[in-house]
Amino acid sequence: MKFRVILLFLVILFLAAVLRLYGLKWDQGYSLHPDERFLVMVANDISFPGSVSGYFDTSSSPANPHNRGYNFFVYGTYPVHLVKFLAGKLSSGDYGSIMRTGRYTSAILDWSIAILVFLITRRLTGRASPALLAAFFYSVSVLPIQLAHFFAVDTFLVFFLVLSFYFLISPFPYLLGLSFGLAIAAKISASIFLPIIALGLIVYFFRTRNLFKWLLLLITIVISFYFTVRLAQPYLFADSRLLSFSLNSKVLTNWQELKNMSRADSYFPPAIQWIHTRPVLYSLENLILWGLGVPLALISFLSLLQLVNRLKYQPLLILPLLWILGVFIYYSTQFAQPIRYFYPAFPFLAVLSGSGFFQLLSRLPRYRIHILTLTLPLTLIWPLAFITIYSRPHSRVSASTWINTHIPPGSRISCEHWDDCLPLGYNAPYRIIEFPLYAQDTPEKWQDMATRLAGLDYIILSSNRLYGSIMTVPEIYPATNLFYRDLFADNLGFSKIAEFTSRPNLPLPGTHICLTPPFIKYGVVTRASQECPLPGINFVDDYADETFTVYDHPKVIIFKKNNAL
Repeated sequence: MKFRVILLFLVILFLAAVLRLYGLKWDQGYSLHPDERFLVMVANDISFPGSVSGYFDTSSSPANPHNRGYNFFVYGTYPVHLVKFLAGKLSSGDYGSIMRTGRYTSAILDWSIAILVFLITRRLTGRASPALLAAFFYSVSVLPIQLAHFFAVDTFLVFFLVLSFYFLISPFPYLLGLSFGLAIAAKISASIFLPIIALGLIVYFFRTRNLFKWLLLLITIVISFYFTVRLAQPYLFADSRLLSFSLNSKVLTNWQELKNMSRADSYFPPAIQWIHTRPVLYSLENLILWGLGVPLALISFLSLLQLVNRLKYQPLLILPLLWILGVFIYYSTQFAQPIRYFYPAFPFLAVLSGSGFFQLLSRLPRYRIHILTLTLPLTLIWPLAFITIYSRPHSRVSASTWINTHIPPGSRISCEHWDDCLPLGYNAPYRIIEFPLYAQDTPEKWQDMATRLAGLDYIILSSNRLYGSIMTVPEIYPATNLFYRDLFADNLGFSKIAEFTSRPNLPLPGTHICLTPPFIKYGVVTRASQECPLPGINFVDDYADETFTVYDHPKVIIFKKNNAL
């Protein structure tokens, strides 16, 4: 590669590293991501057996979460095992070191995806310039930046899917079974990548036209895939034999339970928010506004349009295009549509955006520098604003400090079930009264709630999780809807006294702007009393898909009783 290409690539990788490593202690040690907290607990409680046979023994291995009291475990064990091993080698291996190691591992894996995006784009196009653009576009994509800050299985899944695609189009596809096996060992949803692998192998056959070589490749991939899964996800299998095709019934049951929770008629509390979401449009809106940001979303759209005309010259680009369309159509038409489900499409969208944007620039050579000078800085606005949430204390930490300072010890304060209670920490000098608001609306529920409210001094909403989701289904929760409306309208004898947010922000001197998207629905009851304390340009994402804000920058609202109920 030319020196200029190497230098630009290093700059892009440095930018990607800063955006992913900055603020990894974002919750100040309080473990405020529930999925992450669960994985750390599992990693802390399991242990590695003293023998190889003990490791493969599904029924008794101490490395199997099911044998350590975790009867519902739907992830692959490979990420947990790897992080536990690394934490033990690099540090003390306790709960805190597992958390830190898990986050650094996630950040490094997602940073490595930017390298793979460069290599894949260069392989597909034969040019360094589109590869640099693709790596840059992925580096500044906000959803991957956010997920890189969490120890969850998503980064493991996506890294090994992208690595699988790289091997699929490389001269060394024999390693495909290894990488795809590790993707499956991270999360079973990797299986939806199988059609892309099948198409890629068909393309490989027609390019080589060597049936023996193709069959040898296929056999190698299948064998290496099996043994990789067998080693990395041993408790998917029911027995300890190295060659076994008997699957663990507990794992299959857990997957079915998870599937049942994601149905519209399950009324599983975290899924209520999606009951009335619009297929396709809901996910598209969240991806444009928050996952990518408007500038990068517009560039991606224009690049894809430009690329359609080039597919006949670069036919392999059809593979990432089909994957992007498949992921989007599949998940945007499902009942549950958390924005992180679309993460596997982001590296491939960057590949096509870099390729298409380069073609667009090639058609306008006289304006190339002007276009780059205008568009590339615009794509930096959203990621630079987003990572400022990690430059401040977590909003729940700030709220906890305020509570401990301003609310007298012994006060009776509320906590909504299915959400974290405040103040954070142990031995808080307050009496916590739980609000079971996801329970079915019945006279008995509200007789009980009336008793709880009557004896309460403060109402604390530690996020928009309950009022945001419950108020989207008034036909299911008519009384609870009325409760939240009256609460925010000061009709319950409680008045709002504090609000804590940590929104994406550009701290431009001399400005104070709050940008709130139109057509908001989720948590819209707070719109009238919305506060915007930070100077600069603030991006109000309070009304985004709940999973985008509730972990690392939720809105906390505190009400104080001023009258009898």
